Amino acid sequence: MADSNGTNSRRAGALILRNRAPIGAILIVITLFMAYWAAHVPIATHFEDFFPANHPNTLLYRQYRDQYGGAQTVVLMIRVKHGDIFNFKTLHLIQDLTDAVNVLPGVDHNEVFSLSSYRVIYARALPGELASSPFMYPTVPATAQQLQDLKNAVMAHRAQLAGYITPDNKGALVIASFNEEGLDYGALFNQVQKIIADHEDANTRIYASGAIMFSAWGYHYLPRIAGIFAASAALMVLILFLSLSHRTGWWAPIVTGICSAIWGLGFMSLMRFNFDPVMLVIPLILTARDLSHGIQWHGRYYEELDRAEDHTVACARTFDAMIGPGLLAVLANVAGIVFLACGDIPALRQIGFGGAVWMGASVAMVFVFQPIMMSYLARPQLREHGWLARLHDPNRRPGGLRDWAAAIPVRPGAMRAGLLAAGLGLLVIGIIASRHSLIGYQTPGTPIYAPQAKVNRDTAEIGKFLPTNYGWVVIESPNFPAPQSTVAPRTLRMSDDLATFLMSRGDAVAVIGFGNVATKPMNMLLHNGFPKYLAMPNTDLLSADLWGFFFSGTAPDEVYTFFARSPDLTSTCIRVLLPDHTYARLKRLRDDIAYFVRHRVTPDPGLKLVRVQYLGGDAGLYLAGNEVIPRINYLNIGLALATIFIGCLIFFRSIVAGILFVVAGAMANFAAFAYMNARGIGLTTDTIPVISIGIGVGIDFGIYAVARIREEARGGSPLDRAVAAAMRTTGAWVFATFVMIVAGLAPWIFSPLLFHNEMSELLILLMVANMLVGMLVLPTYIAWRRPGFIIAAEPLPGAGAEPLAGSRGA
Repeated sequence: MADSNGTNSRRAGALILRNRAPIGAILIVITLFMAYWAAHVPIATHFEDFFPANHPNTLLYRQYRDQYGGAQTVVLMIRVKHGDIFNFKTLHLIQDLTDAVNVLPGVDHNEVFSLSSYRVIYARALPGELASSPFMYPTVPATAQQLQDLKNAVMAHRAQLAGYITPDNKGALVIASFNEEGLDYGALFNQVQKIIADHEDANTRIYASGAIMFSAWGYHYLPRIAGIFAASAALMVLILFLSLSHRTGWWAPIVTGICSAIWGLGFMSLMRFNFDPVMLVIPLILTARDLSHGIQWHGRYYEELDRAEDHTVACARTFDAMIGPGLLAVLANVAGIVFLACGDIPALRQIGFGGAVWMGASVAMVFVFQPIMMSYLARPQLREHGWLARLHDPNRRPGGLRDWAAAIPVRPGAMRAGLLAAGLGLLVIGIIASRHSLIGYQTPGTPIYAPQAKVNRDTAEIGKFLPTNYGWVVIESPNFPAPQSTVAPRTLRMSDDLATFLMSRGDAVAVIGFGNVATKPMNMLLHNGFPKYLAMPNTDLLSADLWGFFFSGTAPDEVYTFFARSPDLTSTCIRVLLPDHTYARLKRLRDDIAYFVRHRVTPDPGLKLVRVQYLGGDAGLYLAGNEVIPRINYLNIGLALATIFIGCLIFFRSIVAGILFVVAGAMANFAAFAYMNARGIGLTTDTIPVISIGIGVGIDFGIYAVARIREEARGGSPLDRAVAAAMRTTGAWVFATFVMIVAGLAPWIFSPLLFHNEMSELLILLMVANMLVGMLVLPTYIAWRRPGFIIAAEPLPGAGAEPLAGSRGA
């Protein structure tokens, strides 16, 4: 990276403006091309993209989701206030809700479960045969005796119905899985709400939860979120106006900022990346960062205008002064987010690459196109009246807050020592907090919304009675009639032992497998209902016969609920029902299954051909994310800081400078971990991008400030005077940038999404920390220790930039 004050860079500004017409035309054409694609960016949420694509759990989920059920589910609970569900009205309501859910757009009709579903069946003995039949399909009981028979059947099969009937018999669930491709969350939300409104009454409440509702509520809130986004944008423009409008042409950073956003959105569209509306806070901060580079450039341009008669020469000089620190600042921005793409989570790859292009576009649009655009415009005129003109008057008398703050780093005493001590303390606290970061979701429901949000209240209410999350354990074996097939007694006993073991460990609400749902009840029925035969059969042939008896009266595809490869019996599923998907619960479940496999399956020679795969379902997906997120976090932070170190090493030609900025970055940004631990926020696919953006964005403050200090020192100023001058000039524009970003984040505190509340607060905290470190701690350290990369540089010869031929009057 060339020195911003070196001979090559002094010629670069003149060269750019001598060729401004073709360069500007090329950038405009690229922007128009990107604008076309930006208008077609897909706005969608793809659930599976938020989990590691090649993790064994994700691969297992992808392999069997069509048979054993996808993670994109809607869970409706009907709950009566008085009496129980065993009355004609409520049973008809269960049937009506099941039918209504079955016609929702995108529903998998083979994955709709309730007491009235043809997929929920039980075994019974009839004269001359053993049969299986649905509990309440296709009709609801019409007489008191039929009603009592249904209730008796439900009571006799409570374990099998653990996911559909509440233990107190006052509630029933309708659960449906959906095809993920092309799912319209907005339309689905409206239809689910209509179903609830049409069927609730004074005695009946209906609660809605499930992964789809977590996403669908975000689309419901989209108009409010869009309003907050507009308010944020308006506040940022207002701050930019207050900062730059003492001269005409103040709006230029808005143009280049919008163009950078167009490049980012266009790239996302070209790559077929999805734009998730719930993550709108991320593009906001990306755009704010682009605008902040424009403010830095424009502020320096105003300074050069005071020293140059020709505004085109001022454009060239500003380019020469800003291109070095600007490239380093943009490199830090990009480094803070691009390494998210190193992980295996598609959503993070999209944010990593899309965000890198979004912020990297500032190099072309701010540091190249902005000087070209300003060179074509008339010389900006200084406003002679008004408080803005007085605020920016270079001839005003010294004093005031800005001059007081500028003197803090160079004034020895307790304040300076306190700043350095506070910075060191912040670093220690951040490092300790980072080593104890929470992983994954910490509460039931979803932390995207506040605990009092309707979707979380519904989830909590359902969770009081019934599990809301599912995991699969898939058992693969040789095909029947091999003695280790999935229906062989030895394999079934092992499955039953696994269910008993997991229930004894306390994390599973219920464990449902073919053995306890069908094989054992059918075996007891075959032996005249004697309870001692509620056990696994003794022979392979009898077990296979029971399998045939059970499925003989069911729908043709019912067998796939438990045997995905039927008629081959080489795969079966055990479903583990869980009350939530918190990391602690999922980790214990995974460890318990691993322990069982090591001590029960592996040592058994009779099971040497049996393979136990875990964990599938939505629980497996969340666990997969929890397992890779810490590695992505540390890898991203490590590579980002390493890139910043190398960039500073090259730009400042000093190892000390590289170390200084790495320490400053850790000092300011590791505060995020302390905040998250205090608020009980875990590292997830949602929070990792925000932390990453904070690392890259915040370090800019220090880069611009230190670069200006070195420039002033190279110009011949004593170090203390160089520091104070940098604080009064570049520091003022850095502060304006800081205020603009904070103003843009502030409205998100009032978002209906808790995720937006917490992440905006986190980013504001990071901006404050970076502001203090970049504008006070770093300059204070430089004034105190007088590092060689600042003071050892000789003043550069020459005073002005090379004149631009033919530039006057352009």
